[in-house]
Order: sequence, then C-alpha cells, then structure tokens
Amino acid sequence: MTAQMLWVETTTDEEARALDRQIWDFSTREEPDGTIISQAPGPAPENGEFWSDALDRIKDDPDQRYAMARRHLPLPAAWREMAVALRMKIRKARKEKTGYEDLLRELHHLAAMSSYAGYGIIQRVPYVRLAGLDLTYDRVGFNQLLLLGATDGKWMRELWGEPSTHSTAAELYEDMLKGDLERLNAEKKQEDSEQMDRLFANWNDEDKSEEPQRQLPNEPRRRSLLGWLFGR
Repeated sequence: MTAQMLWVETTTDEEARALDRQIWDFSTREEPDGTIISQAPGPAPENGEFWSDALDRIKDDPDQRYAMARRHLPLPAAWREMAVALRMKIRKARKEKTGYEDLLRELHHLAAMSSYAGYGIIQRVPYVRLAGLDLTYDRVGFNQLLLLGATDGKWMRELWGEPSTHSTAAELYEDMLKGDLERLNAEKKQEDSEQMDRLFANWNDEDKSEEPQRQLPNEPRRRSLLGWLFGR
C-alpha cells in the first residue's frame, strides 16, 4: 500500500484537497449481518494505533514528539504538540545556557502559520504555499497568535525586542484567505454533487438488479443498504 502523503509535503491546492478527502471522505457499507457502517479513514495510524495514544509513550522525548506531531499537521493537536516539544528544547537550552534562537524562531513561525485559518480550511491550503509567506516576528508579533503564551512572548522580547505590530496570518493575507474560502466553497458544492450522483447511481443499479428476480411467496425480502437509507 502506498504511504499516505503528509500535509507538510503538499505543494498544490489539488494535493491538499486530495489528501483531505483521503482522510475524511465517508464511505458506507453493509455488513453480512445487515449492520450499516459509515466511517472515514481518519488520520494515519502510528504503528497501528491512534497517533495521540502513540505520542503518550514518547512525550518525554521532544525530538520524537515533534516529529510525530509534524506528521499529523494541520490537526489542531499537532500544532500544540509541536509547540510543546519546541518549548521543552528551549527550556533545556536556557538551563544549559546554550543558544536557542533558532528554536524560538521556529516556534514563532509555527504559531504564525497556524493563525492563517482554523481546521476545516487550513488542511485544504498546501503547506508549501503557507510556509512561504512572510510571517516574520516584526510583521506578526506574538500577542494575537493563539498558539503562544506569555512566557513565549517574554522570551521573544528578550531576544528581538518589541515588534512593530501584532497581527495574524489571516489579517496579513486577507485577500489570499478570501480566495481560498471561495475555492473551498466551490469544491464543497462539487463534492456534494458528486456524492449525490454516486448515491443515486447506486440506487438505480439496485433497482435494475432486483427487476428480474422473483420472490417466493413466503420468502422474507432482505432490505438493501439504499433501501435502509431511504426506507424502501
């Protein structure tokens, strides 16, 4: 089986859209006992288990914690876990009196990227385009970045001084976000239409397959999946 692409590997709108659908598009099936199962694949597992459960076992290792969380961007919890891992490394560096500016800059950039849009939108924006935005400290500051806390801001002031302004990626790139929202609305309409087309196509196929079949007088009729959905 081909490994699932990561969001941090997406470079085009089409790749981001395909990945999102691969994770969250629902499929429905009928089990032999008549049970109806409808589910989406969801985030890729880590060695066969849900990623947050796997993360609990390596949470004291900031490098592994960071890497695992990054594989699951842009889930909200993944942003938070990456930030936690970076703070762990920054605190260790401060304690040992070694340099940590690169780590702090990465934390700021992570928080700035996450401020572009919430989940439901951001996963349809390719990572490469988002990561390439100018989201430097002096342009974005830190007060409006929800991923950062007071201590993060204190560390940033110590190294870089007071920023000229405080903003978010959504505010700085308002026109780009507007374009993404328009694109996402169009994609949703198209996907909803495709889903209905598939549904009715399957329904018609079932009708045709049942036409030549004769039912014995006392034979119970088994309800099909679409019959269950539509009460037929």
